Amino acid sequence: MMRSIPLLALLPLATAAAQPAPRPRTPAELVAAAEVMPAARDDSARAMLERAIARLGAPGDRQVRARAIALRCWKTAGSIDEARLAALAEAGLAEATRAGNGFAIGMLRLCRGYARESLGQVDSAAADYEFGITSGRRLNDTKLLANALMLRGDLNYYRGDFAAALADLGGANAGFAAVKDGEGLRRVLNSIANVYADRRVAEYDRAIEYYRQVLASNQAANDPAGISTAYFNIGRTTETKGDPAAALEYYQRSLEIERRRGDPGEVAYVQSTIGGALTKLGRAAEGLRWMDQALAHFARAGDVANVAYTRLPRAVALRTLGRPAEALADLDVAAAYFQSTGSTRFLEKVRDEQAQSLAAVGNWRAAYEARAQQLELQKKLADQFREEQTSRLRVQFDSEKKEAENRALTRENQLRGQALAFAGRVRRLQTIVIALGVGIMAVLAFLMMRHIAGERRMREMAMTDELTRIPNRRALLALAGEGLRNARSRHEPFSLLALDVDHFKRINDTFGHDVGDSVLRRVAQACRGALREGDAIGRTGGEEFIVVLPRADARQAVDIAERLRGAVEALQWSDLDPALHVTVSVGVAERAAADDSFAALSRRADDSLYRAKERGRNRVVAAM
Repeated sequence: MMRSIPLLALLPLATAAAQPAPRPRTPAELVAAAEVMPAARDDSARAMLERAIARLGAPGDRQVRARAIALRCWKTAGSIDEARLAALAEAGLAEATRAGNGFAIGMLRLCRGYARESLGQVDSAAADYEFGITSGRRLNDTKLLANALMLRGDLNYYRGDFAAALADLGGANAGFAAVKDGEGLRRVLNSIANVYADRRVAEYDRAIEYYRQVLASNQAANDPAGISTAYFNIGRTTETKGDPAAALEYYQRSLEIERRRGDPGEVAYVQSTIGGALTKLGRAAEGLRWMDQALAHFARAGDVANVAYTRLPRAVALRTLGRPAEALADLDVAAAYFQSTGSTRFLEKVRDEQAQSLAAVGNWRAAYEARAQQLELQKKLADQFREEQTSRLRVQFDSEKKEAENRALTRENQLRGQALAFAGRVRRLQTIVIALGVGIMAVLAFLMMRHIAGERRMREMAMTDELTRIPNRRALLALAGEGLRNARSRHEPFSLLALDVDHFKRINDTFGHDVGDSVLRRVAQACRGALREGDAIGRTGGEEFIVVLPRADARQAVDIAERLRGAVEALQWSDLDPALHVTVSVGVAERAAADDSFAALSRRADDSLYRAKERGRNRVVAAM
C-alpha cells in the first residue's frame, strides 16, 4: 500500500504570504498567522492557536474561536493518536455547532473522519467526508470541497473503487488549482499516482514519474515529511515492478528522514515495508526482525490498521522460514480486520497465504476452502475492475460525444447568422465541421474497438489459468454446470475427478519454484492429452486440478483416472533434475442422484482424493 503525504501538511486554510507578516498580537491575528504557517511549523502554529483559543472567550468571539478550533484539530493530526484526535474533533464539533459556523463544522467533520478512517471505522469516516463535500458545495467554499473530495478519493482508492477515486481526486485537483494551493496539489498528485501504481492499473512508470514530480516539489518547499513519503512511494512502486533490491535504497532514505523527524509511527511503517522487501529477496529472518519492531510499536499505539498490514507480510516471512502455524495466527488477525473494513484486495492476499500455510501444516480441507475463497475474491476483483474500465470508457465516450455536439451546434448557429453575407466562408466552415465530425467518429470508433478488444482479452484471461494455459476454476464451473444439465436432461452418467500433485510443497522447497511451475505445466498437458474428446481438465489453484467427464460412469471414470495417473508417472524429468519424480493422487465421484449439484459432487471427489493421499498417494480412489 502506498503512503499518502500527511494530511496536516495539506490542509492549511489559506495560502502562505510571500512576505513576512508583522508579529501577531490579537487573538484574531494569532489565528490568521497560524492558518498560513507551513506544515513544517505545525508545533508553532498549534501553540499560537492554543493561546488564541484561551483568549477568545467573549460571546462576540465565537466565530473566530470556532475557526481556531477547526485549525487546531488539523494542526494536531499526526502528533497524537487517532482516538484522541477523534475526541478532540468531537469536542470541537459541539462548540462549532453552538456557534453556527458551517465552515468550522465541515472541517471538524473531515478531521474526525480522518481519525476514524485511521481507526478502521471506514463507514463512519465515509459519512463525515460526504458531509464535508455537501458543506463545501452549500457554502461555495472551494478549499473545503477540495479537501473533502481528496479524503473521499483516498478512501475510495483504499476500498478498490478506482473509478470513483479518480473522479474525486480529479475534482480535488481542480479545486486546489483554482485557489492556488500548492500543498494541496502535491497531495492530490501523490494520491493520483497511488492509483496508477496499484497492481490492477499497473501504470508503474507513469506513477513513478508523478512521484518524482512530487519529490521535486517537496524538496523545493523543504518539506521533510513530503520528501520521505515521495521516496517511500518510489520505492514501493519499484518493488511492485519486481525490483525489491532497488526499492530498499529508497526505503532507507525515507527511514533516515523519519528518524530525524522523530515520528515513531512513520518509522514503524517504513520498517514494516523494509521487512517485506527483505523477505522477497530471500532474507526472511532479517525481514522478520524489522517487522517485529514495527509490530511492537503499532500494538503499543493501538493502531489496528497497521497491525493488520504488518501481520500479512510477517506471515509470509514466517511461512518462508518453515513456521506456518505462527503464520496462520498472524493471518487470522489480518483477515478479521480486512473483512470488517471491506478491503477485498487485501483479504484476497490473506486467503492466498492461508491456503499455502494450511497446506504446509497438512490441513488439506481447510487449505482447499481458503483457496476457494481466494478464487471467489479474485473473481469479485476482476468483475469490479472490468466494471470500472467499462464505466470509465462510457464516461469518456459520452463526454466526447457531447463536446462534439456542442461544437457542431455552435458552428451551425454561426453559419446561419452569416450565411447570406459570407457564402464562401460558410462553405469553408462546413468543410471544417464535416472533417471534425469524421475525426470524432474515427476517435469514437477507435475507443470502441479498443474497449471490445480489452473485453475479449479480459474474458479470455478470466477463463484461463495463466500458468498452465488450461481452463481455470471459473471456466470449469461453467463446463461442469452445462455437463450436469445435459446429464439430467438426457439421463446420462456424469463423473468428476479431483487430482492433486503429490508432495508438491516438497518439490518446490527442494528444486525451486521454477521447477514447480514446470511440473504443473507438464502435468496439465499430460493429463489433457490422456482425456477423451469432450472431457475437460482445469486448474483450481496450487497443485489442484478438477476433471469433468460427461457420459462417464464410475467404472469408466476410474479407468480414465488410472490413465491420467499413469501418464504423469511416465513423464521424464531428467532435463529439470535427475532426482525429480512426480506422481498424482486422484479422487473419483459419479453423479449419484438427479439433483446432484457440482458442489456436492466436488466434495465427494475431494473426500476420495483425501483417502488416496492417506493410503500412500500415487493411486486412484473412487467415492463409496
